[in-house]
Amino acid sequence: MNPKIASSIDEKMVKKYSQNAFMYVEYPHKSFWSNQFSEQDFKEGLKSLLASQKDAPILLYVHMPYCQKQCYFCTCRVEISLNYEDVKHYLNVLYREIDLYQKFFKENSMKPNIKEIHLGGGSPTFIYPAEFDQLIEKLKTIADIENLAEFSIEIDPRRVKKDRLDYYHNKGINRISFGIQDFDLEVQKAVNRVQPASLIEKILTPEVRKNFKNGVNFDIICGLPRQTVSSMKKTMEKVSELSPDRICLNYLDFSPKYAEHQLLMPQSEIPVGYERKRIFLEALDVLTKNGYVRTGYDHFAKPTDEVAKAMAKKKMAWNSLGYTPGRCVDIIGIGVHSYSRLGENFYTQNAYELEEYEFLVHQGKFPVFRGHKLNQDDVIRRDVIQQLRSYFFLDFSEIENKYQINFNEYFKNELRSLAEFEKDGIVELNAKSITITPIGHQFANLICKNFDQYLHSRETSSQNSNHNSIQSSCINQVTGS
Repeated sequence: MNPKIASSIDEKMVKKYSQNAFMYVEYPHKSFWSNQFSEQDFKEGLKSLLASQKDAPILLYVHMPYCQKQCYFCTCRVEISLNYEDVKHYLNVLYREIDLYQKFFKENSMKPNIKEIHLGGGSPTFIYPAEFDQLIEKLKTIADIENLAEFSIEIDPRRVKKDRLDYYHNKGINRISFGIQDFDLEVQKAVNRVQPASLIEKILTPEVRKNFKNGVNFDIICGLPRQTVSSMKKTMEKVSELSPDRICLNYLDFSPKYAEHQLLMPQSEIPVGYERKRIFLEALDVLTKNGYVRTGYDHFAKPTDEVAKAMAKKKMAWNSLGYTPGRCVDIIGIGVHSYSRLGENFYTQNAYELEEYEFLVHQGKFPVFRGHKLNQDDVIRRDVIQQLRSYFFLDFSEIENKYQINFNEYFKNELRSLAEFEKDGIVELNAKSITITPIGHQFANLICKNFDQYLHSRETSSQNSNHNSIQSSCINQVTGS
């Protein structure tokens, strides 16, 4: 473990800064998006993107919600089924949604410049080759599959063999992402996902690696039950030995209110607070010693990887898929629960429930659940937040020149709120920049939180509501006496 960082982050500091913070995949957070955002609003956003930025490269995200087994840690939008007919039925609905896009593009004489496709889930590897062939043919109606810069898929290593990976390569896929989470057997048992490292070694052969020229990604979760500093060290040493090009090292999102199955994990064995931070720092130390570069808050890459190169040029993009080389900022999401970013000013999300998603698609409507049209303040704050989260540094002049504002004046309250962080050595402030220190890297999302106007308004409203409630309670007590 990095002795300088580890010795500087004590238990008292972790406790002090233990507040929850959004991951800021988007700003504002989805919880502030409006359910009144209509299909017409969505079409406006789509037209705006394709009319004003005709050649803007677009990422097409395709969501497959089905899995064959429930992983207890998971917070993704999934459906558990062993009935393959459910998968086939879902794909048929998905094809009808693709038809809606094809029709829209044709009616408006528009051709989207789709340069990347990502198949996520759930488990897209649940789809058998016959149906996968159909999916590829359907995607060809709105995307030039042969000329993509990147075509990626999430892999459940328990469900594929080497021949399936060869098949994906033959279909044009050039990047694969493995759901690893942890290599310790006891941890795997606790989260209902047993997959030994030997399984990965067996299918991730040199020949397979050569087929996926855009690289291999591993997803790891920090804070799983039964994880310890020593067990994480062993896991990350094995990860480094297997040598993926990129690593996503997320903290466990324990949200049983939305994912009740998480209560099936042994909760008393989930590391929290200082212990969880120590586990992350151990992973950081192992990866750094093995030559990985930290690309943003919770991602790592080999120096030769496109993301590491993009970080050096300040061209990385941060979205729900993690950090990318920045080719595509705009996203069109299809499938249940998928979300889209359409140009500078529109976010939208598809229906969450399968029944509603299917109903809307069969009605010939884009299955919009909620969305948000960003104003100029939203755009400015998103830029500030993403720069701090990604690069741990913000040059005020960049924001000033880009948006024609005086940074110190525009954000005077936010800068004032960073005083305590500065006192604790988490940030360094001057009249021209914010630097998040190596110690502060572990609390970067909390720094970003200070620039979240929506969250600030919600907290102020809640405080006022509580204050009024207390006053009302006191008045009732006095009256009653």
